[in-house]
Amino acid sequence: MAFNPTMQAIDAKELIPDLCQVRSLLWLVLFSEALVIVLILLTSGVQYFSWDSFGLLSFYVQWVGLLSAASLCRLRLLLPPLTLNQLTFLSFVLIQLVNFLMSTLTLYVLNYVMLEDYGWDWIIRNQLVSAILGALLLHYFYVQMQNRLHARSELQSRVQALQSRIRPHFLFNSMNIIASLIHANPDKAEQAVEDLSELFRASLKMAGTETSLHQEIELCKKYINIEQLRLGQRLSVDWQVHTSLQASIPLLTLQPVIENAIYHGIAPSEHGGEVSIEIKALQNRLHIYVSNPVCLNTHQLNEKGNQMALDNITHRLQALYGHDARVDTEQTEERFTIHLSYQQTVPSES
Repeated sequence: MAFNPTMQAIDAKELIPDLCQVRSLLWLVLFSEALVIVLILLTSGVQYFSWDSFGLLSFYVQWVGLLSAASLCRLRLLLPPLTLNQLTFLSFVLIQLVNFLMSTLTLYVLNYVMLEDYGWDWIIRNQLVSAILGALLLHYFYVQMQNRLHARSELQSRVQALQSRIRPHFLFNSMNIIASLIHANPDKAEQAVEDLSELFRASLKMAGTETSLHQEIELCKKYINIEQLRLGQRLSVDWQVHTSLQASIPLLTLQPVIENAIYHGIAPSEHGGEVSIEIKALQNRLHIYVSNPVCLNTHQLNEKGNQMALDNITHRLQALYGHDARVDTEQTEERFTIHLSYQQTVPSES
């Protein structure tokens, strides 16, 4: 396990996962019990499996594992950014210290309370086993961190490409609308230029940037205002917001969903239709529904591009809010609905 001592300082949370979560603790307990069973089988075999040794060793290993997890969980919150070498060294020393204290306590209990004959070689053996397992564990953390950073780098590249791309037809149509309004309605032309500049400014911000739901909605309304100038009465939008506007959302997440709804459901239709947007929070989970009419003659043509945009949004949500973030779609004969949901600390509906 080769570490670069000149690596820039990183946050402890990057290397050490959150071991205080229930799922992490469950896997730690199961792994510890599996390790105990392997050790007992190696020393006594199946026929002479010692349940006394199994109980004693399970008690010791579980306490070492749980205390080490609790210590690392606390360490990741308290440490300032350090180099990878420093973080690894401190984590390794902490695991060894917890193991030594538990070994010493267990040795005292065995020798002076239970009158068993265990010597210091037992502590040395435990420290060697702990050193090997600790090194393997930290190497696993390192590999997981590298995978996360690599995935994050790829995601940021994809998101940056998505954010920096504005459909040419939208840009050209917007410029033509502005040009036609300069003499007929200068105020509307000026407002359209301001709205377009806000969209460009947002698309140039750093990939993965979070913003408030209020700011994202305002950005979407600026986009809709421009499309309204082009589509006129063919486009109507129904907003239903039933949650806190301070909830966080990745920048330019809702806007491309609405853009898809207009591009696939409203623009191809001679009579247009209504885009319905509903946002609510249930049990600390944010739900966003965007619904548009189904235009059957262009559905197959635009299906691939629509799916690419949805995949990008899914990856962005999961990168920020975990793998339980979801982007689902539902289509009936008349409506196509996109449902975004992810865990958020926002007030729930009463």
